[in-house]
Amino acid sequence: MTVRRIAWLLSLLAPLGAGASAGAAPASSATTSATPTSVPPAAPPSRHTPIIPLSEVRGGMKGYGLTVFQGTKPEKFDISVIGVLHNFLPKQDVILVQSDDPRLLHSGIVAGMSGSPIYIEGRLAGALAYGWHFAKDPIAGVTPIESMLAEIKRPLRGRASTPFSEAANEHRHQGRSLDDVIAQRDSEHRDSPLLQRFPLPPRLLDGAEARLTQASVPLSLAGFGAGAFAELSQAFEPYHMVPMQAGGGAPKDPRGPTKFEAGGSIAVELIRGDVSAAGTGTVTHVEGDKVLAFGHPMFNIGEIYLPIATAEIHTFMSALSSSFKMASPLREIGSLLQDRQSCILGDTSQRAEMIPVNVTVGGPGRPDQTFHAEVVRHRFLTPMLASGVIANAAQNSASDVADATITVSSNLAVRGYKPLEIVDHVFSSDGVSPHTLASSAGLRAIGDILFNPFSPANLDRIDVRVDVDYKADVSEIVGISLNSDELEPGSRPNLYVTLRPYNGKEFTQAIPIDIPRQLAGQQIKVITTAGNLAKPDLAQPENLSTLIENLRKSYPARSLVVSLETPDEGVTLRGSVIPDLPGSVIDTLRPGASTRRADTFKRASRVVFPMHGVMQGKQEITVRVRDDQNK
Repeated sequence: MTVRRIAWLLSLLAPLGAGASAGAAPASSATTSATPTSVPPAAPPSRHTPIIPLSEVRGGMKGYGLTVFQGTKPEKFDISVIGVLHNFLPKQDVILVQSDDPRLLHSGIVAGMSGSPIYIEGRLAGALAYGWHFAKDPIAGVTPIESMLAEIKRPLRGRASTPFSEAANEHRHQGRSLDDVIAQRDSEHRDSPLLQRFPLPPRLLDGAEARLTQASVPLSLAGFGAGAFAELSQAFEPYHMVPMQAGGGAPKDPRGPTKFEAGGSIAVELIRGDVSAAGTGTVTHVEGDKVLAFGHPMFNIGEIYLPIATAEIHTFMSALSSSFKMASPLREIGSLLQDRQSCILGDTSQRAEMIPVNVTVGGPGRPDQTFHAEVVRHRFLTPMLASGVIANAAQNSASDVADATITVSSNLAVRGYKPLEIVDHVFSSDGVSPHTLASSAGLRAIGDILFNPFSPANLDRIDVRVDVDYKADVSEIVGISLNSDELEPGSRPNLYVTLRPYNGKEFTQAIPIDIPRQLAGQQIKVITTAGNLAKPDLAQPENLSTLIENLRKSYPARSLVVSLETPDEGVTLRGSVIPDLPGSVIDTLRPGASTRRADTFKRASRVVFPMHGVMQGKQEITVRVRDDQNK
């Protein structure tokens, strides 16, 4: 018998010996020491890891699992097989197991154990992945390893088409305007301001207590205040994540393991830097550069590239509903590739790009405070995570709940385009709230760019400055008037706008407006609005370039916009605004008579009048322009 053959046989026998002696070994405390009292022998090389087929699994079989109770080294916990549930999920069975480990008898199945490898009679059976809320006994569902190994062979589309172009090419976007796409998407979202550009995939399973449901993933949040913490908690609730306040990991932290191992902890990083967010689970199996973990999805959104890191477990936190591991990410050593029904799949030979988000908060009488972070590069996740980082920085630096005039200056670096600079002026009666910031045009532009239906868009950097002035520098438009209800064509009368400042006396602002001669004989509407409520006449974009250019065009909130609107119509067609066309041509180009994007709009002339404070409201009157022929 060759030396190689003997070594191979020993590798098969080693797990059997470990499993046979597991019951006699005393269980170590999860809270007394960072060094486990009994660490199993190092796992054999991945290509020699013996697998037990699901067809051989029977009730009553004994085995053990591996997970980290504290620190970074995995420890054993004994299990016995209850049985197999067939077709638990589409094309996927689940193995029911129970543990009598004293630590789990106290805590139950713990969030963060997802992915813990389960060995039955010395062979790898799968990953602990499912449990019951409020369960009195540590009973769990195990995803068979065959379902997980299949993901290693799944072909990848590659970074060039993931995740930037996938949603843009969905059939539901074809032939529809950008406004229609955004309107439908927003109508599907929840009310949380951080979710305004974050469409939620359906849950894998309902979270009812009577169901075997996906084990929760502890989401370690570090550096977040109460407001942002609550918003992120609501955002991640549908994904069976348990947000917890914990420590963060620095991107260049030298601590922690340099490689993944079966039973070791794995963290999927979503945010890192001055604030961090990472979901923690357990490694099931390592095969070369490939890492299988969780035994269930994280978001269930398929091919995705997110940083994966080793993690440290501080302790187990026992709870009546669902106990969890308290963890912190350590060292980035790979990239997530797949987020599927049976598991997540990572690759240690790759790295995932992230987007720098820099937030500076200042204002009169206080020094600037700057926060630096990175968020994952993904169409669905980036807008929500970036909004969370920005809102958290602003709230922590300017936490007063008081009347505030807020200036949000956003600079978005879109690869291949001149930086997009947008300045918003907002009044808020409750200080810097997530809702106030999420409503700013600069932050909404992030979702508009990433969800554009034309071509992939790469955001390379997000820089935001938030200046907070604690005063009510805001006025409401309460009325408008002219000296006559009939105007002379070619004249320049004054429009009198009555404004009511907050906690101040009403005053009137005179704004000269030009009455074009071509309006002679027509009835017109004179509309006065706050600048941020006035929408410029813009053609529907035909490509990403025109979309970005449209986003540059807006009226400042510190202005009054007076529009003269007529019954006559113009059209926007193929990216151009055409204000003067004969009626017969407009009828031909109406959207109902053509598949091209020919949208009509009311012709108007417009004047923008700068103001010192933030304007709010809208007023309009109808007047007639005298016909020259009647003079």
